[in-house]
Amino acid sequence: MSVLQRLSSAVGDRSEASNKAVASEALDHPELLEEVAVGLDWRDPKLVGDCAEVFTEVAEVNPALVTPYVDDLIPLLDHKTTRVRWETTHALALVAALVPDQIVAIILNLLAKIERDKSTIVRDYAVVALGEYGGSSPERAREMFPHLEWALWQWESKHAKLVLEAMSKLVAVEPALEPALRQTAAECLDHRRANVRKLAKKLA
Repeated sequence: MSVLQRLSSAVGDRSEASNKAVASEALDHPELLEEVAVGLDWRDPKLVGDCAEVFTEVAEVNPALVTPYVDDLIPLLDHKTTRVRWETTHALALVAALVPDQIVAIILNLLAKIERDKSTIVRDYAVVALGEYGGSSPERAREMFPHLEWALWQWESKHAKLVLEAMSKLVAVEPALEPALRQTAAECLDHRRANVRKLAKKLA
């Protein structure tokens, strides 16, 4: 049985168990990811989503194994199926710091996702991806900070906690941004969400 035939949608598994099993095996045998990458180009959106999920699961443990497949994942940012977009954005966020030269080419697309994508999960991981990319060097941190300031107020500041966390990663590599982070955090001290207020108080 091929790797693709063992994925959740292929075996009728409504859970993530089958995909997780393939991902676990791929961590020990990375060559299996070559076949999973082939599935990213299939027409069946359920199978494409399964393949993207495998890459996410692998990237959570060993992101370096996923970097050779970034160019296969990037086109799926604009897939019509929401699950495919969120798994793809998640996987790319997990490897963003390792492949900045590839991520820089999709910054505008990530910003568009934050502004317009109807999926909260897609927008969440787009924010995370900006933070991971920005945290890969002082120059990129300075480049991304204004974008995160903008992202803070999108969707009625629904993503404020993730934005503040991403900003913190930028400050870790570019301490000169700390005053700007403190100012931004101060603006969130009366946020409607308690977890945002708590983080803002810590950072302000």
